[in-house]
Amino acid sequence: MAAQLVSRRALCCVALAVTTLAAPALAAVPAARNVDTVTFPSIDRDAAGRNVALKGFVLLPRTPAPPGGYPAVIALHGCGGLHSMRRGHEQELAERLALRADRYLSDGFAVLFPDSFGPRGVREVCTIRIGDRTVTSVRRRLDALGALAYLAHRSDIAAQRIALVGWSHGGSTVLYAINARDPDVMAFAATPGAPTFRAAVAFYPGCRGPLRAGERWEPVVPTRIHVGELDDWTPAQPCVELGRAVAARGADFDVQTYPGSYHAFDSPTGRVMHRDDVPNGVHPGSGVTVGPNPQARAVANVRVRAFLRDRLAP
Repeated sequence: MAAQLVSRRALCCVALAVTTLAAPALAAVPAARNVDTVTFPSIDRDAAGRNVALKGFVLLPRTPAPPGGYPAVIALHGCGGLHSMRRGHEQELAERLALRADRYLSDGFAVLFPDSFGPRGVREVCTIRIGDRTVTSVRRRLDALGALAYLAHRSDIAAQRIALVGWSHGGSTVLYAINARDPDVMAFAATPGAPTFRAAVAFYPGCRGPLRAGERWEPVVPTRIHVGELDDWTPAQPCVELGRAVAARGADFDVQTYPGSYHAFDSPTGRVMHRDDVPNGVHPGSGVTVGPNPQARAVANVRVRAFLRDRLAP
């Protein structure tokens, strides 16, 4: 299994290359002391059998590191990718992600954004049919584990206080990365000295896969899902059903739905709009509706903040 390489490749000898980004990338993240680009191995392998070399951004709070290091959030981008789509800013962190990171930084959490697309030659997958995608949420779960191994071996990070958060495609990745029944996740966890996530948050993930898996899907950490009731891209009902089934088995798992809210209801930018270029969703070929609901966003942010502050406390 891919995860069998964890002990030597990911846990003991995590590769690290750091380059400080130019000042314009910092402007959108006022709570960050600095934004660094980093390189580290995924647990996934390429066609040649080598661990995929991931890149990403590490953002550190302006406050000094506490004893034992910063608690941290691994933040997984959605199908639109990690980088800005503005011309001339393509290598910078997307504004929507930078603004979200600012909230975590303000609470004293370091943030790592892994890029699952760029190292594999992909810009975005929103406009690609699910069956044609080469980078799937299932595959990305190995990126999340590689990111966990990398962060846990940084001297400025509290290794046992790391949470996993994701949006849409990244939210689906969260659910696969915390599945205690998954062989690769199990192999990673069984490695001596392996770190573990302390909490998981998934915004509007695709829940049909975990729901169909039944008892073959079980969250290894306390988990919260946030999804809009009107979501016609990744619908709420499968997540609600998943929540009932998993909670009935005794897991710390909760699903919050938001009335009057579509996909990306927590977005700090943009407006509600219909995307004709998305071939997936509840009505394939008819497009999907996306955009923020400020009231729902505010409620969700309060809930997530309280959850993470509780779970990442010393």
